[in-house]
This record gives sequence, structure tokens and C-alpha cells, in this order.
Amino acid sequence: MRGHVSFLQDIQDAYSYLVNLAVVIIDEDGNECTAVSNHNSLSRLFHDKWGSKTNYIEFLSPLKGIRQPSVIDNRMGLKTIVSPLRVNQERTYYIVAGYFIEKSTRSFIQEYITKKFPELEELLGYIEDMPELTADEITNKCQAIGKLTAVASTYLGVEETKKVEDENVAFVHRNLEAIRVDSKDAFSLLEEMYNLHQNLDFIGLAVEKENGEYNIEAIHGQNTNQLKGLSFLMGEGFLGQTLASEQFQFWQNVDLDPRVNFFKRHCISPKSLFCVPFFKDEHVIGILFGGSILQEINDQRFIEQIKVQSSLLNAMVTTKQLRENLHNHLMELSTFNEVFRVMTTVKDIKRVLYILVDISINIIRGPFASIVFKPEMTQSKVDIVSRGLNSKEINDYGYEVALRAFSKNKVENWDEPLQQTTSWGADVIEFPLRYNGELYGVMCVGLSPKDNPKKYKPFLSSLAIAGSISIFLCQKDEETGTDDYIITLLYEALQQQNKETYALAEKIRTHVEDFCYYLNDRNYSTLKKISGLICYEVAFLKTYVSDPKQLSILEGCLSVLEKHESSNRESEILALVYCYLSQEEKLDAVSSLPVDRDLKNQFISYIHQQSMIETVISFDEERPLATRSQISDETDQAQTLKKKLGLSSREIEVLNHVLKGFNNREIASKLFISEHTVKNHVTRILQKLGVSDRAQAIAMIYQLGYSPK
Repeated sequence: MRGHVSFLQDIQDAYSYLVNLAVVIIDEDGNECTAVSNHNSLSRLFHDKWGSKTNYIEFLSPLKGIRQPSVIDNRMGLKTIVSPLRVNQERTYYIVAGYFIEKSTRSFIQEYITKKFPELEELLGYIEDMPELTADEITNKCQAIGKLTAVASTYLGVEETKKVEDENVAFVHRNLEAIRVDSKDAFSLLEEMYNLHQNLDFIGLAVEKENGEYNIEAIHGQNTNQLKGLSFLMGEGFLGQTLASEQFQFWQNVDLDPRVNFFKRHCISPKSLFCVPFFKDEHVIGILFGGSILQEINDQRFIEQIKVQSSLLNAMVTTKQLRENLHNHLMELSTFNEVFRVMTTVKDIKRVLYILVDISINIIRGPFASIVFKPEMTQSKVDIVSRGLNSKEINDYGYEVALRAFSKNKVENWDEPLQQTTSWGADVIEFPLRYNGELYGVMCVGLSPKDNPKKYKPFLSSLAIAGSISIFLCQKDEETGTDDYIITLLYEALQQQNKETYALAEKIRTHVEDFCYYLNDRNYSTLKKISGLICYEVAFLKTYVSDPKQLSILEGCLSVLEKHESSNRESEILALVYCYLSQEEKLDAVSSLPVDRDLKNQFISYIHQQSMIETVISFDEERPLATRSQISDETDQAQTLKKKLGLSSREIEVLNHVLKGFNNREIASKLFISEHTVKNHVTRILQKLGVSDRAQAIAMIYQLGYSPK
């Protein structure tokens, strides 16, 4: 009322002179909302002596039930008119007007004051001057005060409505902006709604869980905290009925309705109750509910406001989910791009399989991941790469998958993921590794109990496609023709006849392949194939090798070694490698070679780097073996990571377990440290790698050639 006092004071002043009484408006708490109008000596005396907040409350306490202007006697028999002033059926004020005496009561009142209040002798003179009013005169004054009440009530009602509407509009605008900038969550919006509506005694939010139940996630209101965490099913009580109907519901006089027992069991007895479902893709994912305990809610405006605000809540929840989904999709896309880039540059099929297993088990956080792979289409043998399964489980499940994928009774046209259950009761999604109509194998990813596979399928399907393409590229690189067969025989002959020269040839092949990888160029397949044959005489090779390109590379290399320039870049690469290795790995030896300056500088940088490791996976091994001569064991690999990425020994220990697909709790158990400490280590590892999640970290580590212990 504070902002409306000026107008009310004016109309109060006017009516006070009209009825010739002192008039004031007070609230339910005994506070004067206006100044007393038309003060006379008697009213001023009473106001000074008994006009305190405490006396007002004592005076009004028995008057809560009056509904119209009523004549009330004070302690001395003097009369006042008290009229309740209600604003929109919610807030109550009182208009108090006085004082007057009824006809033929003056002497009785004076006698009573003399006996009971001798200290107020001056009061007798004031009463002597007061006119005695007839019943009709009193009725007229009550009617006038009634009109004052009506005017004030209408004015305050309009202003209160405007205020509420302004608050509601401000609420909507404020929270639309919060949705736009993502600065508020549903729980804080719920609390704001509770504070906004004075006639709400409680308000809560229930959200769907994976088991089909709805759990009360938040509740506001006095003595309502016991409801938090409780669950209910569709159709159960008022809340469940709203879920079933999928419509806004509002009930009054529910205190005796048996459907309210859900609340009464926890000492809450609503009189009015509303429930609003909110949706995602036409499916009810939660419910907003609230109500009153002390009195009924009869304000239709309140119902409309709740509908608007619940729509706002629904929009906030949906927008947050869309943002999270978009963020997850972007993260998955970024991770997939990184993984795909790494996988398409890997030249070893077994390494591709390990990458698929490690990435998939980290993405889904499942109990296991495995790949059933058929290396040769003409053979019945299959290889299995797995994490999280014991030997018996691998054999039993792998055999069952192999039958469905490659036997005579195989699944025809297996193009889509299938969800299966293993013999020991674990749920698993199986993704075919298929490209160009050829089924290479099956990627199998175990699911945790109650896990929803839908959110993983798109990413894992894309991962399976990337893996299939990588396998195809690896097999394409491994295809051999007549010359390729002869080249293989020449290498085998060299191995049998001169092991020292063969060792040099193998070094040349390894360095050529790694240097080409360092140059990030896939166009050197011919060079990689024949690079080790530089240890033979070219004249001898011409007898067996018919491919002119292969011979041209070798002849060009010899020309460069003889200090003649060559226009063949592959010859220059081979010459750099051969010269470096044949001269006891001294870089000074290549300085005089007539090769492109930039290429020579890149080769020198490559030799200095010594950080990339190619990992070869053997199915007879429990873990990868590093084959690069510069880094011959796991200790050297760890030292390389320390130097390259700044990782500590403990962080490398944690990283090894991350690569194996263990979660934070499992890592903590294995390393005998707290889960919080593991979380801190993982955070620092991601920061040092410059990535945002585990999958990207795994991709980067594999790109560096590092393999978990």
C-alpha cells in the first residue's frame, strides 16, 4: 500500500469530514497505513494513550471474521466503526472510524469512566460535548464508511492487479534473458516462483528417472523438505494423474480427497493443488506442482500466471538440454575428427583395432569393449581384441559373434547396430565394421546396467565407419602384385644371406616410412615399399623388378649419393635416409647432398624430434610393443611423454589407466589414491594435452605413438 497512500489519504480525509469522525486505515499487523484524518480532542487523547501497534492488534484480534462495516464498543463503551478492506481476496486492511455514543448512554459512560479511569478526568468533558446518535444516524455513518471501503478496495485492487501483472511481466522478461544467456537453472527459477506468489505455501519439481519413476528433485515451502527425494509413478495420486493426462490440472478443497494421501503421509495437507507437466519431444519428462495449505486459492489470475511461468520453466529445461546436446555433439564431432584423422594415418590394422576398443570403452564408460576381426576372408580364423573380458568370456562371446558374422548361418546384410545379451547377462551393442560391401569384423561395446544406448549409437556408429575405412586403407596398402611378391622375396633373401645388411635395410624402411609420416604425405607408398632394396645393386634388381617407377627411385637415389641433382623427391628422401644411416647416423653426412634445402631441413628436424612411436599390436601380447629403435622400451616412451607434454610420473600412471578404459574410481583403487586426486590428475592431463575430454586425449596419445602399459 505504501505507493498508494496519497490517494487513499485524500479520500479518507474527505469521508472523515463527511461522517464527522476520526478515520485511519491499519493493516492486519497493527501498522497505521494512513495518518489519522479529522482528529478531535477525544480521538487524539485515545490515539496518544492506546494508538500503539500492540493495542491495535489486541483490538483487531476478535474482529477477523467481520465481512462488512460493523459498530464496535471500545473498553469505555465509546463506539467505533470497523470495516474490513480486502484486496483481491488476499490481503486485508481495516478502516477504523470513531468515536461516537448512542442515544441515552452518555451518563452511563461517564459514570463508568469515573470509576474505572479516574486518571482520565479530562475525558469526561470531551464526552459531555459529544452528540448522541440515533440508530439511523449510526446506519448512515456505517454506509458512508462502507462506500469509503468500496472506493479504497477497488482502487487498491486495480493497483495490486497492475503491480502483480508488472511483476509477472518483469519475471518473464528477466527469465527469458536468463534462458538466452544460460545464467539460471530450473531450480533457481522454481525458488523465484515461490517467492513471487504469496498465496503459495509450497512448490516443487519432479523429474523422470530412467526406471520410469518420477523423483522430486526440489521443493520450497515451510516444513516440506521431507518430500525431497520421494518418487511416484504415473497414475499415482494427483501428481501421477497429471502425468497420465499430460494436461494442466488445478484442484480445490482437496484436503479430504484420498488422492492427496501422498502429501498427507508426510504431514502436508493441501487445500488447493496445481500440477503442470512439461515435455521434451512430446514426452513428459517432469512435473511442476504446488499449492496452498492455509487457505484456498481462488484467484484465476494466479492460475494463468502459473501456466505462463511453467511454460517458461519448460522452455528453460528444454533449452538447457538442447545446449547440452549441442555441446556434446560438438565435442563428439571434434573428438571424432581427431580420432578419424589419426586412424586414417595408421598403417597397422591391429593398431586400428586397439584404438577402436580404447575409444569406444571410454566414450560409453561400459564394462567392456571388444572387436571380432577376420584378417583373411578366405580363412575361418578370427582375431579378437578386447578390454574388460576374461579369457573364457572372450572365447565364448567371440565365437558366438563370429558365427553370426562369418559362418554359413551369418546375419545377412548386417549394416545396422544390433543390441544383444551375452551368455552371462550383459547387454552389448554390436556395430558392423563394413565398407564397400565387405564385412571386416564387429565392434562390440558393453553397456552398464540401466544405461541408455540411444545417446551413444550415433557416435559409435561413426566410429565404426571410420574404423572400417581405416581397415580398408590398411588392407589396400598391404595388397601385393607380382613385383610386390618379388620385393618380399628379395627382402627375405637378404635376411638369410646377410643379416647385417638386412638390419640396415630394415632401418632404412623404418626411417623412410616415419619421415614420410612426419611430412604428412600419403603419396610415398612406392618409396616405402622398395626403400630397403637400395642395399642391392640396381643392375641386379633390373633383372627381377619390372616397375619403372620403382627402378627410377632407386637410380635417382644413387645419382644423389654421387652428388648429382635429381628431380625425383622420393629419390632425395631415400638418399637422405641412406646417407644418414650408412654414415653411422651422423647428420653432418647429409649436409653435402644436392637435395632440396627445405626437405633437408625437415629431415634434420625429424631426426632431432625422436618423439613419434609406431606401435605394432600382436594378439599374442597383452599390450603393444614399441618398435622404433630410438625408443625401445616403455620407460623411454614415458620419458618422451614427460619431455614432450610435461607430464609427471604419476600423471603418466593415471594416463595408462585412462587409456585402458578405467574410470576414476577404478584408477583410485589401483593406484591407492583418492578418487578426488585422480580427478585432479585427469584434469591436469587434459589441460597439458590441450584437449577437452578423454576420447580426444586417447586419440592424441595414439597419434604420438604411445601405448598403455
